[in-house]
Amino acid sequence: MVNNNAPSEISDYIGHRQRLKERFSRQGLSGLHDYEVLELLLGYVILRRDVKPLAKELLRKFETVKRVLDAPLDRLQAVAGMGPQSAQFLKLCRELLVVYLEQPDRQRQSVTSPEQIGELCRSRLEGLSEEHFLVLFLDNRHRLIVSEVLQRGTVDMSVVYPREVLTRALLHRAAALLVAHNHPGGSPTPSNDDLKITQALKNAAATLDIRLLDHLIVAGCQVVSLKELGHL
Repeated sequence: MVNNNAPSEISDYIGHRQRLKERFSRQGLSGLHDYEVLELLLGYVILRRDVKPLAKELLRKFETVKRVLDAPLDRLQAVAGMGPQSAQFLKLCRELLVVYLEQPDRQRQSVTSPEQIGELCRSRLEGLSEEHFLVLFLDNRHRLIVSEVLQRGTVDMSVVYPREVLTRALLHRAAALLVAHNHPGGSPTPSNDDLKITQALKNAAATLDIRLLDHLIVAGCQVVSLKELGHL
């Protein structure tokens, strides 16, 4: 059976999509509802379908735009109407935020203020569903050379982390290190393993005349410094 309303429906959502883009051009994201932000994004990857219901379903499931972008690929693809391409596009948007925040540091600006370091680590680790171990390799003026995630998931921290971290530090000719990892469970309290890896890494780095400046724990939106807690 032919749907006589189809041309009108197509015209409606195309017109709505264009108006949404015009609002964004005039005022950015200011004044847009959360579902409209997602609708705007999805409209660039899902071209021939009204994406407002999908945007609202994503918010119903994940509650906020941030949690949508933080969601793992498999959970995004489990939402009806989300295919691999659209899920990957949302993950790309999330990773672009990280690149944006890191870009000044790639110009070798110093990363010395606690707020700057905390924000940089939080942008990489917040919202991840499994533990990641992040290392910031710095030169002798505490300018960022490169940042790398060296481990994901549960590993033998006391053996794997110091060896791999220092191998990469020598490769990058780093003079100092900042390390961070996330607690997906949400508690910022350092575990005994966290304290052991910090001490082991500090001692191992010192033998190569490399300084461990701090070890941060990211739990949700909280960032805890082991240095400030007196463990370094």
